[in-house]
Amino acid sequence: MVAVGHRRNTASALLTSLLLLAAAPQSVLAARKVKRVKAGTTYKTHDAVHIVVNKVGPFNNPTETYRYYSLPFCHAHHDVEEDEDQADLPKADDHREGAVRHRQRLGESIVGDRRETSPYEITFKDNIEWRMLCKVTLDEDQIDKFKNAIHNSYFFEMFVEDLPMWGYIGDFENEDLVMGEVEGSKTYLFPHLHFKLGYNDGNMVSASVTTDAERKVDITNSKKATEVQFSYSVEWVWEKDLPWKARMTRYADSRFLPSTFEIHWLSIINSFVLVLLLTAFLTIILMRVLKNDFSRYMELDEETLEEEEVCIAFFLAFFEIHHVSYDTLTF
Repeated sequence: MVAVGHRRNTASALLTSLLLLAAAPQSVLAARKVKRVKAGTTYKTHDAVHIVVNKVGPFNNPTETYRYYSLPFCHAHHDVEEDEDQADLPKADDHREGAVRHRQRLGESIVGDRRETSPYEITFKDNIEWRMLCKVTLDEDQIDKFKNAIHNSYFFEMFVEDLPMWGYIGDFENEDLVMGEVEGSKTYLFPHLHFKLGYNDGNMVSASVTTDAERKVDITNSKKATEVQFSYSVEWVWEKDLPWKARMTRYADSRFLPSTFEIHWLSIINSFVLVLLLTAFLTIILMRVLKNDFSRYMELDEETLEEEEVCIAFFLAFFEIHHVSYDTLTF
């Protein structure tokens, strides 16, 4: 009987665990991390090539970075089967959704990397002239996020294996340097990305991404909901003179992010003048305090001398009245 009861308790506990797992929120299940793609992977034709998104941030301060999906980018790919004109495009075997964290090394976490999956469907050696990523209607809050990023010159960073790619989120026109956005200024979002990927002997050796200014979307009026169609294109290039071991040499000679930062001389001069003024004010205050103290001490000394002179004059007058010589006094 004890054994039967123990089995029933075990079965009940197992059933309860399965029910809790089934009822677990999607956020808990989505906490899993995707295994990173190893650099130097040998691809075959039509194999899936994954684009990894990393972070966004202002160009003038590359150390200030945020998650790529802190901006309302596409999390899922548009269903290609719904469009007849895209039915013949190559499809990746494994469909990935965006915003799933990647496993990172310690050094990548220290420098602030936030690598996540993206929904781009790219296959090896398959050119794509144009493909829709997703179509969304941006509300006021989402447009304001994009506008704030564009006016602060935000860039984005992506990876193919260990090859980085950079680009701008959008652009603006007729903006005042001091007042910022004024009447007549325009803010544009770049919804189309063109990937140019290089290969040699089945290995990825180069990667770059550019935006298409001709397909920009006007998001100046944030009060009005705007429909945006995010899209991308892919161009494969055979890099016969670039072996896989030398793939990082081009990054050593050119940088997207500034290696040195511009010195803000106006801020330095302003701080220097402020320090001088504060020092002068403190010196003046201390001098006035010291002057008052010296004056007070000098007045005390003069009063003491006057009191001594009065006492001496009193004694002399007393001796003269009583006809007593000062020399005859003995103490």
